[in-house]
Amino acid sequence: MRYIIRMKNVTGIIAELNPLHNGHEALISSAVSKSEACIVILSSNFTQRGSPAITGKFTRAAMAVNAGADLVIELPFLFACSAGQDFARGAVGLLARTHIADRITFGMENPEYPFSTLLDALDSPEYSRALRQELGRGASYPKASALALECILPGSSEFISKPNNMLAVSYMREIRKNHYGLEVMPVKRDGAVSSRIIREDMRANLGMIPQYSRELLLCAECEGRLCDDGRLWPLLQGVFIRNSAEDLRKVYGIDEGIEGLMLRHWRDAKGLDDFIGRCVCARYTRAHIRRRLIYILLGLDRWEVSGALRAGVPYARVLAFNAKGRKLLRECADRSEVKVITRLADAEGRTGKYFAGVEFRASQVYELLMNNPDMNRETHRVLQFP
Repeated sequence: MRYIIRMKNVTGIIAELNPLHNGHEALISSAVSKSEACIVILSSNFTQRGSPAITGKFTRAAMAVNAGADLVIELPFLFACSAGQDFARGAVGLLARTHIADRITFGMENPEYPFSTLLDALDSPEYSRALRQELGRGASYPKASALALECILPGSSEFISKPNNMLAVSYMREIRKNHYGLEVMPVKRDGAVSSRIIREDMRANLGMIPQYSRELLLCAECEGRLCDDGRLWPLLQGVFIRNSAEDLRKVYGIDEGIEGLMLRHWRDAKGLDDFIGRCVCARYTRAHIRRRLIYILLGLDRWEVSGALRAGVPYARVLAFNAKGRKLLRECADRSEVKVITRLADAEGRTGKYFAGVEFRASQVYELLMNNPDMNRETHRVLQFP
């Protein structure tokens, strides 16, 4: 029987690194300085807001290891491209069920906030009733959540309306609900550094990006490996041409009449951003619409996805590791509740194969958004660093 001395004091980080900037580097460096090892749960090729990442997951995994992470595990598409609650449930669940990390750290706007009181309010029957009422009045989920919480805990709506605060609270709710035992270490986020600003004009904001991240981005640009999400629009037009409202209603997340809104506006839209802008309303945010467009493009059946999300992430797919990460993987093989894999082909069971199949399709669509697509990239081997 193998005997492995388990690493103590391992910190987990959930991230998109879209791309990795100075703020991400500071967060990882802080985790590394206080830990024996650092693991990153990294979003797949599509992000929580429904947008394709600026560059692929293997490149972003390389950024993470260069920043100091020892092991990078993929958050599969079905959870990575989901609303905040499902995103948090998948990512925190994956981190906890591998039994590697002892704590989780994340950036937020207000880390000093009294979380215990807030979490009590969110778990109360009064909040659930108020949330249903606000949703019934036609508010989007983020807006309804803020309004409902304000009724229970006056003064909280400003806090919860900030996206990083909201996501951090979702992480903490999952930890509390499932008794995961992960220590929580929130840190103050540097609002001056933004992935969105970098994506809008990468060259004008290279100062926000560490040297290694900058080199990987510029190399990807030279190789035609930066994503152009404008290429999604002709793909979506083709889907709208051949699908009726009834067809679209079979897709996961297509409900409450959003299919009619899309079919009404796509012919007059001048492009993807214009189309999304025409569909935005009090009920549907831009992120809500973007996610559903990707679900439509992939043809995700509503019942299959619902069942898969209830089951949780069925495997831990490794994207990159270094020497210390190799030791973590040996520990993980003995302790993890989910199978550790390096290839989608190694996924097991009905749920595992379904997640892997969706992941492969999402990656194939992602490749179509590149100037230099590589339709075999999903089969590439895990990245190993000294």
